Amino acid sequence: MPADSAPDPTRALPLTVYADGDPAPDWPARVRHLDAEAPLIVFSKTYCSYSKRAKDLLARYDLVPPPKIIEVDLRDDGDFIKAVLTRLTGRGTFPNAILRGRSLGGADDLAAMHREGRLRQLLEKAGLRVRAELKGEPEDAPESP
Repeated sequence: MPADSAPDPTRALPLTVYADGDPAPDWPARVRHLDAEAPLIVFSKTYCSYSKRAKDLLARYDLVPPPKIIEVDLRDDGDFIKAVLTRLTGRGTFPNAILRGRSLGGADDLAAMHREGRLRQLLEKAGLRVRAELKGEPEDAPESP
């Protein structure tokens, strides 16, 4: 792609980028469908220890529906996904857990919410069913003094 035709990163992307080229998408219907199908999406990298910690913690909750895991490093559009996530959430690192369109943060954020008892509440309030009874901290959380 010639340099003069590259998209300007300071300008909003056309909505058709997010709608598979559909010039008149029904956004409210699409959002309802995505929220029902995958209210929790985790953008991850397969080789990242932080991504592994976040996925392991969420797996311990035994969520219904389960989180949709997107392994960015296995996709051809990984750089594009990172740019869009950075623009939409202000986070350019992985993992990035998105709950109903709002970034919860990365592994450390999820672990802190878990320790504080807030993660389960957030997940259930968003309509996910937690099937596991979790007590205590994630396995690799720092010890309290």
